[in-house]
Amino acid sequence: MAQVRTRKRGKTFSYIFEAGKTSDGRRKVVEKGGFATKSEAYKAGVAAYNDYLHGNIGITSERVTLKDFMSAWLENVVSANVKPSSLQKYQSHFNNQIAPHLGEVKVQDLTPALLDEWMRKLLQSGLAKKTLALTHALIHNALNYAVYPAQLISSNPVVYIKVPKNAPQNIIERKIITPEQFNALLEKYPFGTPFYIPLMILYHTGMRLGEVLGLSWSDVDFAGKRINLHQQITYRNRLGCFLTTPKTKSSNRYILVDDFLLRELERWQVRQAENERMHGNSYVYIYADAEGHLERMSKLFKPGGEKVSLVCTRGNGQLVSRDSLMRTLRLVGLNAHSFRHTHATQLIENGATAKGVAGRLGHTNELITQNLYIHNTFKLQEETVAIFARNLQTR
Repeated sequence: MAQVRTRKRGKTFSYIFEAGKTSDGRRKVVEKGGFATKSEAYKAGVAAYNDYLHGNIGITSERVTLKDFMSAWLENVVSANVKPSSLQKYQSHFNNQIAPHLGEVKVQDLTPALLDEWMRKLLQSGLAKKTLALTHALIHNALNYAVYPAQLISSNPVVYIKVPKNAPQNIIERKIITPEQFNALLEKYPFGTPFYIPLMILYHTGMRLGEVLGLSWSDVDFAGKRINLHQQITYRNRLGCFLTTPKTKSSNRYILVDDFLLRELERWQVRQAENERMHGNSYVYIYADAEGHLERMSKLFKPGGEKVSLVCTRGNGQLVSRDSLMRTLRLVGLNAHSFRHTHATQLIENGATAKGVAGRLGHTNELITQNLYIHNTFKLQEETVAIFARNLQTR
């Protein structure tokens, strides 16, 4: 590699190569010394030069597989710009949708035809359009990086591939929860059981599940009849539970709550204190370290970190598991988004504005609310035709 030179300085050797130009137009030279032999200096220089060419992501081979390239890109580039929960989501899409099909293909060998075949296979596997779009965006951004600054390829072959228009919009249907369904859930999980309070908060507020499970008593303002939202619980593979900031800036918000929910929360706060006394030293306390990682400890142990008084706990103080609650809802054909969907639709049907509902749900604007959560119910259609009929009568 002619771009890398070596020279002897005293008893050791150095490597040297040019790394572009400085802001004032002068050559930028990279030099590192201290190598015992000329060969060692040259090998280290080649590795450093390739690292420089490929965007400083640790890729030292120009014929690199997509699996190796994207793994390094996610770890060294993406991780510095997104939340851990988002990085985990991207890694999951890469591991499940990209690596099994294209992982062993060299980046330089990727072609539009190969990528089109891959996208059609993903469509045939039954993935939702949203999943396909995120996967497409992920590999598109990665290969943009491979063009520049990595300079592994001259153009991005993904630009010629589109997400199929006939991909299903949603695999899991967002359903409206009828009063009968909700009452049946409460009969199965009455006050005092682990799921009662989470279900009540979900139904009465439309909060996200992570926001519900991450709610602390200090964020419940009984006098002001409101819930202040500034944190959520997220789950990271093999690392456990973390208290993190909400999904977006607009998710930092407060929600006014009705008197019935406030009474149930007050009743649960009393019961929670009774549970703590009853379990004694075996009662579980939750602590959050500086990174928000949650640890569970009995009364006999006090680890470092700040104690967190969560609203949604089991009788012994343990966290309510997101997975266990989701499994319970799936048994009756529901999911956590069913509650947001229902809450938004009920509010719109009864005269709330889309902007007001968007603020309650933590959306950046009312269009997201309208497109995602406002179901085209029979009542909405009745009101629409009634408006049309009234208009005819006034002519």
